[in-house]
Order: sequence, then structure tokens, then C-alpha cells
Amino acid sequence: MYRVLRKNISVFLFVILSVGILNLSSITPAFADGQLETYVDSLQQAKEGVTLWQTIRMGGVIMIVLAGMSIAATAIIIHNFMTLKIEKLTPVVFSENIVKQLGTGKIEAVKSLCQRKSNIISSIVLAGIKKKPHGPMLVREAMENCARKEVNHLWQKISYLADIASVAPLVGLLGTVLGMIQAFNVIAFQSAVVKPMLLAGGISKAMITTAGGLIVAIPAMLLHAYFKGKILEISNAVETYSTDLIKLMEKN
Repeated sequence: MYRVLRKNISVFLFVILSVGILNLSSITPAFADGQLETYVDSLQQAKEGVTLWQTIRMGGVIMIVLAGMSIAATAIIIHNFMTLKIEKLTPVVFSENIVKQLGTGKIEAVKSLCQRKSNIISSIVLAGIKKKPHGPMLVREAMENCARKEVNHLWQKISYLADIASVAPLVGLLGTVLGMIQAFNVIAFQSAVVKPMLLAGGISKAMITTAGGLIVAIPAMLLHAYFKGKILEISNAVETYSTDLIKLMEKN
């Protein structure tokens, strides 16, 4: 399931970034007075202040890219909240039952039980049982490799969240640069006296995209740290149980 989600998120982000790059041509300065006014059209229409929607619109294409990254981050966060549960991945009762039955040599009963459950512990045990006819060394190697693979898979599940937390401020910074370019173009190409409202349009865009990038990045970074703690907790449980399971599998 996660591979499908990861693929969909990759495609989604690629499309969003592609659209953003293709539309960067829209920042080419319009030198006519009427065209320059469109930079701050929403500002001039707002007599009593600027609404949230008008603020977002002033951010231009960059805000669309940041919105796409925000949606992707939200999908990853929801998925991880649903799946990164220690009671689901390393259930205590199930794990202790497996240890108990392996201690009495009930390999077939353990195999049957693990095949009915889908979690990290069952995957490790089944990997060891599969290699049991080939000797204890291969059993240990198979179980250790399986445990390592399962934990690495958990780290991969939050890697995109870290990427979004890193990239979003840079995208916002790009918007800041583009906004300042617009502001300086107003100064450079206005034949008459520069209107403060026109300058405000480019500067507002610069500030809005910076804020947008941080709004996306900060929650993503905080939740990445939270999920990192969850994975470390799960990893410790896997290490504890796998050590006992490997010893029992080697004896029986």
C-alpha cells in the first residue's frame, strides 16, 4: 500500500512542480502601466484589508506549488498516523505468545499463527522458519536481514516528509526572489513616478511565499520528528524480540 502511495505522491509532486516551472514565464515583467497594475489588483480591490484568499492569490504560481506540497505532506502524515503504531507492528501479546510457543518447540503452530497475522514479528519469524532446513547460521542471517529490512521500510515511510520540510522553504525563497524582481522591475520600467501600491505588490508576493514555505515546512518538520520517535520505539521493540526469537529458532 505504501509503495502505491509513494508512487502517487511522486507523480503528484512532479506534476505540480512542472506546472510551476512552465508558468514561471508569467513573471516576465509587463512594462505597460495597465499590466503592472495587475500585480496588486487584489490589493486595490480590498478597501478594508486583504482577505486570506487574496493573500494566497498574490503569491502566484509559487503558492500553487506550496499547496501541492502541503496536500502531499498531509497525505503522508495521515498514512503514518494510521500505520506507525507499535501495538500494530509489534503487538506485545502476539510476540510473547510466539516466544512461548517457540520455547516449547511448536514450530508448525508458530508458522500457522504467523501466517494469519501481518506484522513485523510474524515476518521475522517466517523468514527464519523458511531457512530452518539450511542450518542455524542461515536462520540467523535471514531473521536479521528481515528485521533490518522492516525497520528500513519504516524510515522510508517518513522520508518524503523530511524532503518536503527541506524543500518547502526553498520554494518559498524562490517566490521571495521573484517577488523582489517584480518590485525592482516596477522601479526600472515605470516612466512616471513609481506608485507605492505597485511596489507593494512585488514585496507582498516576496513575503507571502516565504511565509507559505514556512507554514508548510514547520508542521512537516515537527511531525517528522514525532514519527522518528515512534520508529525508534518500534525499532527497539523489534531488536528486543528478534534477539530472543533468533536464539529460540537456533535451538529448535
